[in-house]
Amino acid sequence: MSPFEFITIFCSLILGLSLTHIFRAVSDLYEIRERVKMYWLNSLWVVTVIMWAIHTWWGLWNLSIDMDSWHYSQYWFLVMNLSSIYFFTTLVLPKATDEGEIDLEKHYFSVRKAFFSIVAFSLFTSVAVNYSLFGEPLIGPMTILPSIVGCTAIGAALTDSITYHKAIGIFMFVIYIVFQLTDNTVIHFIS
Repeated sequence: MSPFEFITIFCSLILGLSLTHIFRAVSDLYEIRERVKMYWLNSLWVVTVIMWAIHTWWGLWNLSIDMDSWHYSQYWFLVMNLSSIYFFTTLVLPKATDEGEIDLEKHYFSVRKAFFSIVAFSLFTSVAVNYSLFGEPLIGPMTILPSIVGCTAIGAALTDSITYHKAIGIFMFVIYIVFQLTDNTVIHFIS
């Protein structure tokens, strides 16, 4: 086992559990769809969270190229960041229940404080990861942009304004589309 494999296996496990959880929740809610009252903003966040986890997993590959050595503090920042992704994936959708209607709009606003606090934490820890692991400058696009978006997430945790929540939902979705379209990571297979 290479050092990269040793380091990233736990990270992959966290992200794998995140995706498993959200895919299972979507599947469970689909099975009882006649009792689920859909809400477009919640659905948009489900897609955004899935993209976030997949893009993060893809980004781990760069650590195999750029890292000659690791320090525990760097690994800790990475694990904290990935753990936050797991936590907000568990909040984005409610558990399927045996009876009664499930209103996704009510769920969204009932978990918004915790959800957006964890999203903000994830964005702020990504600044530490980008700086300490990827060597990004402390004042640069990969540290400033997550900080700005993290502040907007704090705003979402603090406000119940439907307009603000719609705007940040669309904003975050577009940001993740842009992140994915501008990612230039290439994985080369060596035979």
